[in-house]
Amino acid sequence: MSYVRVSILGSATGGEVWSINPVFDPSFEFGDTVDQTALDAAAVAIAAISPGTYLLTAISNALAITGARVEVRDDGDDSLMAISIATKATPLAGTAAPFQAPQTALVASLRTNTPGASGRGRLYWPHVGVQANTSLRCSTSNVTSFVTGMKTYLAAMDAALTTAFPTIAFDLAVRSRTTHSTPHVVRLQAGDVFDTQRRRRDTLPEQYQSTPIP
Repeated sequence: MSYVRVSILGSATGGEVWSINPVFDPSFEFGDTVDQTALDAAAVAIAAISPGTYLLTAISNALAITGARVEVRDDGDDSLMAISIATKATPLAGTAAPFQAPQTALVASLRTNTPGASGRGRLYWPHVGVQANTSLRCSTSNVTSFVTGMKTYLAAMDAALTTAFPTIAFDLAVRSRTTHSTPHVVRLQAGDVFDTQRRRRDTLPEQYQSTPIP
């Protein structure tokens, strides 16, 4: 038994990096050996997918998509079975001017029919290029554009995997390393409150100003 972990890799002005990491569960197994040629084709195809108008607006022109990583992992112990990394020749930058801090994100919540934390997942998409409304929230229309855009983007990743492995069907899923389960996603939802992805500040250098006291 196995599952596929896809990472969309990105960069930000100043040298910072970011990523989202959806999981896909295959309906049929890869076998003892994963076809590396097919896995490489899947990674290249996923890296080439455009996330669409709204998601590109959201990341702003200060951030870019740089490539994709596709991992096949063992369902029993989450060990790595195969990996492929595709780097875009030219990073795909967003399309809007940045308005918010680089760690600002909107969250796509993944819901399954499995109750509890093991049946829920979250994808943090950068939301640097979208202004908050007067209530300091993301507008209803923008949230709708976000969740529908994310659905389309994830479906395109699924299609790329199926094209590379035509005998295997894939389902968007949530991976729980606690219960070693991979329940399938039945609903995608998003709220209007901006969140933060703190790890995006891991390598972002900070400049300080000071003043003497007294």
